[in-house]
Amino acid sequence: MIIKRIPGHVERVGIFGGSFDPIHLGHLILAEAALEELSLARIIFVPAGVSPFKTGRPPIASSKDRLDMIREAIKGEARFSVDERELQRRGPSYAIDTVRELLGDYPGVRFIYLIGADNMKDLDLWHEIEELKNLVDFAVLDRGEFELSDSCPFPVVKRRIDLSSTEIRRRAGEGLSIRFMLPSAVYDIVMTRKPYLSSHGDR
Repeated sequence: MIIKRIPGHVERVGIFGGSFDPIHLGHLILAEAALEELSLARIIFVPAGVSPFKTGRPPIASSKDRLDMIREAIKGEARFSVDERELQRRGPSYAIDTVRELLGDYPGVRFIYLIGADNMKDLDLWHEIEELKNLVDFAVLDRGEFELSDSCPFPVVKRRIDLSSTEIRRRAGEGLSIRFMLPSAVYDIVMTRKPYLSSHGDR
């Protein structure tokens, strides 16, 4: 995908990484809020192959299923796109590798890396974090689950959303309704392919 640029104007583009196992309405609500509050031109969803902090607990749904779910979830929103490079890369999905590649693909863009509030506690442990901080700006997506310090050094996009992929996987595995937690097209994929039927949300 080609990002159009206005001469003399630096495009601000969000990078939204995560397992998206599955992507749900909470992700989309926060992404839309980030567009508005952070003045982003667009957001690139980057599903992780395997999170470096979850190497023993890989995603339950297949890479194809997660990618298909994201594509269906963002269909019709021109400001959202998905990048599958981490799914094609072997080994842990390090943000620094992805950012370096994206900077090569989109020179002149200023990337804003969107992280969940739950990731703040481990941010200093991220691979080559100091270099990553030099390459991107960070912003925090807060669903109200974790207490953020008043001294948080990054912009915070806050929406109170009591919804998580873990809960959806658990409910799907137990045969409980998840109908109003997901975009309808994502719901159809989950119900048809049943990636979580034997799972109880323990990942």
